[in-house]
Amino acid sequence: MLKGRTYRRLAILPLALCLMLASTQIALAVFSKAVTGGPLTVASATLAAPTKTSVSQANCRPNKTPEITVTWSASSSSYLTSYSVERATASNGPYTSVASLATSYTSYADSSAALGYSTTYYYRVSAVYKSWTAVSSSASVKTLSKSCA
Repeated sequence: MLKGRTYRRLAILPLALCLMLASTQIALAVFSKAVTGGPLTVASATLAAPTKTSVSQANCRPNKTPEITVTWSASSSSYLTSYSVERATASNGPYTSVASLATSYTSYADSSAALGYSTTYYYRVSAVYKSWTAVSSSASVKTLSKSCA
Protein backbone atom coordinates (compact mmCIF):
# COMPACT_ATOMS: atom_id res chain seq x y z
CA MET A 1 0.00 0.00 0.00
CA LEU A 2 2.82 2.38 0.77
CA LYS A 3 4.51 1.54 -2.55
CA GLY A 4 1.41 2.56 -4.55
CA ARG A 5 1.33 6.02 -2.95
CA THR A 6 5.03 6.53 -3.60
CA TYR A 7 4.61 5.75 -7.30
CA ARG A 8 1.67 8.16 -7.60
CA ARG A 9 3.68 10.92 -5.94
CA LEU A 10 6.61 10.27 -8.25
CA ALA A 11 4.31 10.39 -11.29
CA ILE A 12 2.79 13.72 -10.23
CA LEU A 13 6.17 15.40 -9.72
CA PRO A 14 7.28 15.27 -13.42
CA LEU A 15 3.82 16.43 -14.51
CA ALA A 16 3.98 19.45 -12.18
CA LEU A 17 7.50 20.25 -13.38
CA CYS A 18 6.37 20.14 -17.04
CA LEU A 19 3.46 22.48 -16.29
CA MET A 20 5.78 24.96 -14.54
CA LEU A 21 8.25 24.94 -17.44
CA ALA A 22 5.47 25.39 -20.01
CA SER A 23 4.00 28.37 -18.13
CA THR A 24 7.48 29.93 -17.88
CA GLN A 25 8.01 29.60 -21.63
CA ILE A 26 4.62 31.17 -22.34
CA ALA A 27 5.36 34.07 -19.97
CA LEU A 28 8.73 34.67 -21.66
CA ALA A 29 7.11 34.62 -25.10
CA VAL A 30 4.65 37.34 -24.06
CA PHE A 31 7.52 39.73 -23.29
CA SER A 32 9.72 38.94 -26.25
CA LYS A 33 9.95 40.57 -29.64
CA ALA A 34 9.95 37.48 -31.83
CA VAL A 35 8.37 34.07 -31.55
CA THR A 36 8.73 31.80 -34.55
CA GLY A 37 6.86 28.67 -35.59
CA GLY A 38 8.06 25.19 -34.81
CA PRO A 39 10.10 24.87 -31.64
CA LEU A 40 9.52 27.87 -29.40
CA THR A 41 12.18 30.53 -29.92
CA VAL A 42 12.29 33.23 -27.31
CA ALA A 43 14.15 36.48 -27.87
CA SER A 44 14.63 38.40 -24.67
CA ALA A 45 15.55 42.05 -24.81
CA THR A 46 14.82 45.27 -23.04
CA LEU A 47 14.12 48.80 -24.16
CA ALA A 48 16.85 50.88 -22.56
CA ALA A 49 16.08 54.43 -21.44
CA PRO A 50 18.25 57.30 -22.65
CA THR A 51 20.86 58.39 -20.10
CA LYS A 52 22.63 61.60 -19.05
CA THR A 53 19.66 63.88 -19.76
CA SER A 54 20.61 67.53 -19.30
CA VAL A 55 18.95 70.86 -20.04
CA SER A 56 20.13 74.45 -20.33
CA GLN A 57 18.80 77.75 -21.52
CA ALA A 58 20.34 78.02 -24.99
CA ASN A 59 20.40 81.77 -25.19
CA CYS A 60 18.70 84.75 -23.72
CA ARG A 61 17.47 87.62 -25.83
CA PRO A 62 15.74 90.45 -23.97
CA ASN A 63 11.97 90.37 -24.52
CA LYS A 64 12.17 87.17 -26.61
CA THR A 65 10.78 83.74 -25.77
CA PRO A 66 13.35 81.57 -23.91
CA GLU A 67 14.90 78.63 -25.74
CA ILE A 68 15.88 75.50 -23.85
CA THR A 69 18.24 72.83 -25.16
CA VAL A 70 17.72 69.23 -24.03
CA THR A 71 20.51 66.70 -24.61
CA TRP A 72 20.85 63.00 -23.77
CA SER A 73 22.96 59.94 -24.45
CA ALA A 74 21.40 57.54 -26.93
CA SER A 75 19.53 54.44 -25.86
CA SER A 76 21.53 51.25 -26.26
CA SER A 77 18.45 49.31 -27.37
CA SER A 78 18.29 47.86 -30.87
CA TYR A 79 14.49 48.01 -30.63
CA LEU A 80 14.41 51.81 -30.44
CA THR A 81 12.18 53.45 -33.08
CA SER A 82 12.02 57.06 -31.81
CA TYR A 83 12.51 59.42 -28.87
CA SER A 84 9.81 61.44 -27.15
CA VAL A 85 10.80 64.65 -25.33
CA GLU A 86 8.45 65.69 -22.54
CA ARG A 87 8.18 68.86 -20.43
CA ALA A 88 6.55 69.71 -17.10
CA THR A 89 6.57 72.53 -14.57
CA ALA A 90 6.78 70.14 -11.60
CA SER A 91 9.25 67.30 -11.12
CA ASN A 92 6.45 64.75 -10.71
CA GLY A 93 4.49 66.04 -13.74
CA PRO A 94 2.20 65.94 -15.43
CA TYR A 95 4.53 65.75 -18.42
CA THR A 96 3.45 66.84 -21.89
CA SER A 97 5.10 65.60 -25.07
CA VAL A 98 6.80 68.47 -26.92
CA ALA A 99 8.63 66.51 -29.62
CA SER A 100 8.93 63.11 -31.27
CA LEU A 101 12.34 62.59 -32.85
CA ALA A 102 14.12 60.02 -34.99
CA THR A 103 16.66 57.73 -33.35
CA SER A 104 19.56 59.68 -34.84
CA TYR A 105 18.85 62.69 -32.57
CA THR A 106 20.35 63.20 -29.13
CA SER A 107 19.34 66.83 -28.61
CA TYR A 108 16.30 69.04 -28.99
CA ALA A 109 15.84 72.83 -28.90
CA ASP A 110 12.55 73.81 -27.27
CA SER A 111 11.58 77.31 -28.42
CA SER A 112 7.86 76.97 -27.79
CA ALA A 113 5.89 80.16 -27.28
CA ALA A 114 4.50 78.46 -24.15
CA LEU A 115 7.86 78.85 -22.36
CA GLY A 116 7.86 81.60 -19.77
CA TYR A 117 10.42 83.73 -17.97
CA SER A 118 11.74 82.88 -14.50
CA THR A 119 10.08 79.46 -14.61
CA THR A 120 11.54 76.07 -13.74
CA TYR A 121 10.96 73.42 -16.40
CA TYR A 122 11.55 69.69 -16.05
CA TYR A 123 12.37 67.56 -19.09
CA ARG A 124 12.63 63.85 -19.62
CA VAL A 125 13.32 61.78 -22.72
CA SER A 126 11.66 58.45 -23.52
CA ALA A 127 12.97 55.71 -25.77
CA VAL A 128 10.00 54.43 -27.80
CA TYR A 129 9.29 51.09 -29.46
CA LYS A 130 5.67 50.64 -30.61
CA SER A 131 3.60 51.19 -27.46
CA TRP A 132 6.53 50.59 -25.10
CA THR A 133 8.54 53.39 -23.54
CA ALA A 134 11.59 53.60 -21.29
CA VAL A 135 11.86 56.95 -19.55
CA SER A 136 15.06 58.74 -18.58
CA SER A 137 15.49 60.55 -15.32
CA SER A 138 14.34 64.17 -15.45
CA ALA A 139 16.53 67.26 -15.63
CA SER A 140 15.51 70.82 -14.82
CA VAL A 141 16.39 74.38 -15.72
CA LYS A 142 15.08 77.74 -14.55
CA THR A 143 14.68 80.26 -17.34
CA LEU A 144 16.08 83.74 -16.91
CA SER A 145 13.96 86.84 -16.47
CA LYS A 146 12.65 88.90 -19.37
CA SER A 147 15.73 91.14 -19.12
CA CYS A 148 18.06 88.11 -19.12
CA ALA A 149 19.08 88.65 -15.52
